[in-house]
Amino acid sequence: MKVIGKFEQNNSLMKINRKIYYEKNMLLYMIKLYCKHNHKEYHKNYNKTFGSKNICKECEEVYNYACERTSKCRFISTKTFCSACSSHCYKKDMREKIKNIMIFSGKRMIFYSPVIALKHVFVMLVCNMKKNI
Repeated sequence: MKVIGKFEQNNSLMKINRKIYYEKNMLLYMIKLYCKHNHKEYHKNYNKTFGSKNICKECEEVYNYACERTSKCRFISTKTFCSACSSHCYKKDMREKIKNIMIFSGKRMIFYSPVIALKHVFVMLVCNMKKNI
């Protein structure tokens, strides 16, 4: 049995925290893109933002739920993204909502933020290569 030193534990924890931070930022970006194009009435009628994320209340609820699921994920150290996970921890209605958001935003991200989109693709490719080795 391998004994993990304190430095290795801290390094592993830092990687997991970085991964959670990255996933939450990616979620927020995709939800903002979705909300901007699908909830135009909210953006037209209200200059105020719900919270400070500039998304409507419905999208804010989806974001908060997804962040909670990401923070509590027991597979975070080994999985790539929720879509590749063997365990579906989302409630059925929230899974449908986030799936629609991902499908809508995923197609458009290359135009709105090519750097983020390419980084996302790169992370997916690296993780898939690691799985196949």
